[in-house]
Amino acid sequence: MTKESLVKTDIVKVEDKKAVRSFFKILGGVADAVRSWIGNISPDLSNSRDIDSLVLKMNECLNPKGGEVSARKNAVSLGNLYLSLSEKGKIKFLQTLAGKFNPNKAEIDEKIREYKKNQDPELNYKFEQDLIKILESPRSKILKQFISLPEGLKFIVDMRSDVLKLKNQYRSLNPLENELKNILYTWVDVDLLDLRQITWDSPASLLEKLIKYEAVHKISSWDDLKNRLDSDRLCFAFFHYKIPNEPLIFVEVALVNKIADSIQHLLDESVPSSDPSSASTAIFYSISNTQAGLSGISLGNFLIKRVVEKLSQEFKSIKTYATLSPIPGFTKWLKNNLNQDVTLLGKLNIKQSSAEILESAEQLKTNIECESAVKQCLLKLCVYYLLKVNNSNRNVYDPVAHFHLSNGASIRQLNWMADTSKNGISQSAGMMVNYLYELPKIDNNHENYMVNKVISCSKKVSSMLKE
Repeated sequence: MTKESLVKTDIVKVEDKKAVRSFFKILGGVADAVRSWIGNISPDLSNSRDIDSLVLKMNECLNPKGGEVSARKNAVSLGNLYLSLSEKGKIKFLQTLAGKFNPNKAEIDEKIREYKKNQDPELNYKFEQDLIKILESPRSKILKQFISLPEGLKFIVDMRSDVLKLKNQYRSLNPLENELKNILYTWVDVDLLDLRQITWDSPASLLEKLIKYEAVHKISSWDDLKNRLDSDRLCFAFFHYKIPNEPLIFVEVALVNKIADSIQHLLDESVPSSDPSSASTAIFYSISNTQAGLSGISLGNFLIKRVVEKLSQEFKSIKTYATLSPIPGFTKWLKNNLNQDVTLLGKLNIKQSSAEILESAEQLKTNIECESAVKQCLLKLCVYYLLKVNNSNRNVYDPVAHFHLSNGASIRQLNWMADTSKNGISQSAGMMVNYLYELPKIDNNHENYMVNKVISCSKKVSSMLKE
């Protein structure tokens, strides 16, 4: 590791420690008050007395004594209590919040009866507003108190991440998860996001986050990262003003002169950088969400469109916008379905047996060379997977394909051995796909796919099913 890299790493460690402590110092000098407020609640919330104390503290957040200042201190204290709990304690905390702070059904029923009895149209609005207020659960009111705090939005994002990990095991957490998601929908609106370019001169703590959060093609070193931030390699991210030092999602872009067909070549550190002002093509080769708590809140489509708009203004020579994308579900689908669908190989006029194809796909992990006939089989099956395999909503089964097609892209070409890494061979037999973003066609492609379930695809790709 270079001296420069070591310095960056040390800075990152200091920044991380500051981030961990930040929520505890929201109001400054509040630590003693927090400890006093928490009392003797154990990290595991191990007994009924702890739960009773927790419920009391949550009620104090709902009905604070002393006005706004007390309300903020209570919210800080409750947040710090949650952060101080063990994993077992956090589960009990969330279960308590979900189970004991529901809307008051009797109050709702009474208000509905009053609304139905009302004969004065002018009073309808008042009854409707009253009903809206009592339909909001007490737990939602508690959660919204965190938003006003400097680190409150990040706290809500992280709490939802915890709930998402648990909700399949603890179904009672589903209402809590929905309310967390609704709060985040409001606060993580695209109009509240700031698009920023991340460069090699960005703070070390931010560069470390790129290494940490890169989900598509692992960043192996600081030199690898520096190469990805060279003059012909760009990175853009969305930031939220309430989480200013944490990218919510980022995309990596290569400025080249043709549609790329190999990720290894695109990331090769030995390849000299080119003049970005003469590039004809922008390749989006990696897009990574950084916050598990924002799962299901679509930001990627807005990010790509904003970056395309920015690049089209800055680089007049760029005429083509495309991706070099993974196909993460292909080999898993192949293993699960090739033996089950006995008619599939016949429909595609494939002579090899399912056993031969699966064995060949497995052998690629140790030897990427294979017979031409096997290569054509796997390519044809992959096209079938992308174009014909649907989920229960009649959308394409592959999540990356659905993302780009729903954004208005079209399938341009399939690339053999485009990703020869261990992960690339394992998830898609080394294949990758280019999705093309043609600006005049994006809206029409989006509508055709989402409404009519029609996939925009080049003749080169669609004809592979007929060969």
